[in-house]
Amino acid sequence: MTRQSPRRAALLVAGLMATTMTPAIAASPATGQAAPCQAGALTPSWASGGSAKPGGVPDEQVTAVVALKNTGSRACTVHGYPEVTLEMGTETAGVQTETFREQTSVRSKPVTLAAGGSARFTLTFLSAKESEDNVIVPGVAAITPPNGKAAKDLKWRWGPVLRQEAATHPGNFVSPVTR
Repeated sequence: MTRQSPRRAALLVAGLMATTMTPAIAASPATGQAAPCQAGALTPSWASGGSAKPGGVPDEQVTAVVALKNTGSRACTVHGYPEVTLEMGTETAGVQTETFREQTSVRSKPVTLAAGGSARFTLTFLSAKESEDNVIVPGVAAITPPNGKAAKDLKWRWGPVLRQEAATHPGNFVSPVTR
């Protein structure tokens, strides 16, 4: 057994304590990418662009753009598809929902956001008339960022939407997060 000097042993213990007590760094040394964004640090809002109009454009497939802003104090990376559910009604009246499917024809790539920076994703949906069958008139879009657990609500302003959850090839889908 090798005996270490008391000074060397103290340095080893101090080094071990420093590595176990240091908070996670913002970048992964292996990839140089920022750490994943914490869902609570991503705030959704409606962004410019898209073909959706306030109140709706009946009988057309339209798009609405959502921005995800990094409200954290460090750069972070977001990767994948957000979960988006349109919600109509109240608990007493029975909540009706329409959940967007992932647009699998578009590949998801990691997006690094500086503190205060934003990424975007697109909702594509079939706009409808309120009087049609199988239509939801949403009050909110509940948005859960990729790898998040809690949704944040955005007031829906794009009018009635044709429900597509049971469709073989749904017309309502969400793109991955992009720059």
